[in-house]
Formats: sequence, structure tokens, C-alpha cells
Amino acid sequence: MKRITLSLLLICLTALGFAQEEVAIEQTFDQPIRLLRIDKGWNVQLMHRNTNDYRLAVVVPEQYAGIASEVQACNLTGDTLTILKNNMLPQGSILELEGPLNFQIIVLYNEAKAVIDHLVIPEKHTNYEIYLGKKSETTIHHLVSNGEPYINMSNESQLTIDTIQGSGKPTIELYNAEFQYGTSLLEGEILVKEYERPARFYEKKNPKVIKTEIIDGQPVTKERYKVWDASLAFGAGIGFRKHQNPVDFNSPFTNNGILSFNLGLSTQFRFSDRWSLMTGLLYNFNRYYMAHQLKLNENGLESIDGQTPIQKNELANGYLGVPVELFFHFAEPWKSSLSLDVFFGHRLHGLLRTLGPDDNYKEWQLEKATSLFNPWKLEVGLSINTNLIGFIHGFRVFTNLLPEYNKAVTTEKFRSIGIEIKY
Repeated sequence: MKRITLSLLLICLTALGFAQEEVAIEQTFDQPIRLLRIDKGWNVQLMHRNTNDYRLAVVVPEQYAGIASEVQACNLTGDTLTILKNNMLPQGSILELEGPLNFQIIVLYNEAKAVIDHLVIPEKHTNYEIYLGKKSETTIHHLVSNGEPYINMSNESQLTIDTIQGSGKPTIELYNAEFQYGTSLLEGEILVKEYERPARFYEKKNPKVIKTEIIDGQPVTKERYKVWDASLAFGAGIGFRKHQNPVDFNSPFTNNGILSFNLGLSTQFRFSDRWSLMTGLLYNFNRYYMAHQLKLNENGLESIDGQTPIQKNELANGYLGVPVELFFHFAEPWKSSLSLDVFFGHRLHGLLRTLGPDDNYKEWQLEKATSLFNPWKLEVGLSINTNLIGFIHGFRVFTNLLPEYNKAVTTEKFRSIGIEIKY
């Protein structure tokens, strides 16, 4: 079965020739399942369907179809279904399981990943259990809990529930793990027991009760977990800006373009299955390819074309600041999104680089030129983000809202439009 994943991002990428066709290797079975075990290496997607049988499919790019057809993805023994470790296909390959998700026990081994669209815990299953192994990750978009499920989360595991409702009383035990949720419509309460491991043994903290009360007919959560991914992510980007130069081409500030580099650490707050906010710390470096031969003096830059042997000049600066980026996610597993960002930074340094005859054009000579540049940087950008094309994570169009240069050296408010590849 062939299919094309439809999203705004892929429509754009198709126009650029990046979209790839995927194939699904399927099998079906109609045996009831009580225990589901999931090993690592897959992006397992569990989809609830009101059917009597199950459909299991491995979804891969077309070039891996031959390998996928030979992979033993699962093992069904009695009423236990085990998703086996992925050793042959690229890590994170999609494995879909559709059917009645009426399990009684779900176990994720270490580093396993699963996304569940809709999970119902009936009242009769008071012993419903979910176990998350070390560094495993689970997202449940919609959880209806009418019983008293027990959820055990091992070291560095993560559980995110977008919406939880029903009338049950879940108990969650966190062993140095992260639990978060978006919306609670639960008529009961969630008991959270946290255990830390400062040394050799886990240390129990005071249990926390999350309760939802009905006030004026509306559910109000009295205490809640902030939807926050506590981990830090490293990001990088490289872009090229085309400058709107001065009207007078002979101006010393005329350039042929600007190369920008971004390096940053960030953390993300998730508000729902569609919206999230990212912030952190970002270093922004810019290299200006100047059109004229230049000299730095107390008044700023001076053009010296024809006055000396031929030389090459560049300007460079760096800013450190805080980015804030708002995301709207298109796809269920958060593979595609559109984002709007603002970066506010302070100038760290500025340099004039000269390559000339003094050393036979072998080494750049550096002069401090910090005073040339605006001490503050304010930049806005619009991005299309993706996890579908390897190490490239998106494309960004951006511009500066503040002048590039200090008003003491020029009053012209240069603007630039750039495009950046995000990694």
C-alpha cells in the first residue's frame, strides 16, 4: 500500500522536490490482546478503532520496502503482543497498530517510544497498568480513565497526556521521571508520587493530588503540572541575507551579502497537541562581505578604493540573546510545524577583517570595530519546520527590525531579508 503524507509542509517540499513516497508493510490478526510490550527502535503509533481485529503496519520510505518485508516486527504469544526491537530499519521508523486498544497492561522497554491517539480505561479494569522503562517516551492524546490505573515511570522516562477525562483515580509513580498534561476534565483525582535519586537510593517526596472541580458548570483544575519538556535541545542554523544597501553605492557600508550562523540551547513548553512555545539562549554571528576596500578611523568606516594596493575587507559581529518561538504543529507525531520567532540580543563584539599585501594575502588582520554596530539586535522570522528530511529541521525567512549599525556612524536604517536552514 502506497501513500503520501499530506501536510502543508510536505506540499511545500514537494514543490522543491523533497517529498518522498512511503510504503506500508501490513499484517492483520484477530486474537485478543491483554498485554502489550514495546521494545526500542520504533516510533510506535497506537490508533484506537472499534473493530474486532488488529492491523499492524511498518511504514518506511520506498527504498527500505525490501528490508521491511523481511523484518519480524512483532511476536504474538497467547494474549501477549510484543513489538520486537528494531535492528534492521532506520531508528525511529514508524510502526502503526490499529484496533481495539483494550489492553490491561502496557509495557515500554528502555528507550522505547509510543504515541497513543485514544485510550479508554474501563471501570472494571481497576488493575490497569502502564510501565515506562528508562528513557522511554509516551504521548497519549486523549485518555478516558474510569478505573484506577497504575502508571509506573522509570528513570528519565516521559509521559505526556494532552487531555484526560472520566471519573477514575489514576496513580502515577515517578522515579526521576517527567509527567505532564494539557487539559484535565477528570471528575476524580490524580495521585502523583514522586521519587528522587540524589545518591544511591530513591527518596520519596510528598505525594501530590491533582483535582478537578466543577465551578459554575465548568471544570477547573486546582493544581496542575506545567506542560514543559525539561530537557535542553541544541540547535544550529546557517543563513544568507541580502542587504538593502545605501542609495549611494560608494558608501563604505555597501556589502554583497551577509552570512549568519546561529547556535543555541532551548527548552520547550507544550500547551496542547497543536501549540507550543520554545525559548532559551542563542548566539548569533554575522559576517558582512563588503563591496569596497575599507579603513577604520575614529569617525567610522572610510572607503579607500584605489588609494592602496588591492585588499579585501569583511565586517563581523556577534550577539547573545533570548529567542522566543511560537509553534503550530500540523502532524500528530509533531513532525511538521509552522513557527513565528523573535530574537532579542545584545552585542558582544565587532571586527573589521582585512586581507591585504602586508602578509602576501595569507592571513586576515583584525581590528576591533564594536562601536560600528547597534548594541541591540531585534530580529523576527517565520519558519516551516520538519523532521522528515534527515538532519535538516526546517527553513526560516527572517529580517531585522533595528538598524544594523550604530546611529553615530550612519543614520540609514538598513534592512535585510534572509533565508536560513535549521539543523
